[in-house]
Amino acid sequence: MYESMFNKELVNLSINASSSDELFDFVGKDAQSKGFANSGYIEGLKKREAAYPTGLIFPNLQLALPHVDPEFVAKPFIYTARTTNSLEWLQMGDEKPMRTSNFLFLGIKEPSKQVGLLAAIIAAFKDEDFIKAFLAADTNEAMEKLLVNKFTQVAA
Repeated sequence: MYESMFNKELVNLSINASSSDELFDFVGKDAQSKGFANSGYIEGLKKREAAYPTGLIFPNLQLALPHVDPEFVAKPFIYTARTTNSLEWLQMGDEKPMRTSNFLFLGIKEPSKQVGLLAAIIAAFKDEDFIKAFLAADTNEAMEKLLVNKFTQVAA
């Protein structure tokens, strides 16, 4: 169900960014150049993240799930990003600061599917074996394969 949203072209495990703005600029330009995001995507990310922080803390991993309103998404995608340095991020809900270098940018065209996708991601990151494999994945191909396999199972 969600596995089609992953694409090895949308995996970058060594982004050199020192702020959320730098990360949003990098991912946004990349997603736009590959036809997944529309103009306004970067500003949409910045505004939405400022209003609704997306950081999540799991037992062995911190992760952020930045996303935008559907009009900025050309076709559904999940962009998997890892930064070379951890960035300060605000947690979803209580907005307390945390640090993370792991990001899944959600490009959702149908808002009705957002809740199910978030639930699937949260379930996946509660699996300790999956987290170990996620953190160990060091190539775009390995990461894409891991995510496709996991989210094929989750949706089944």
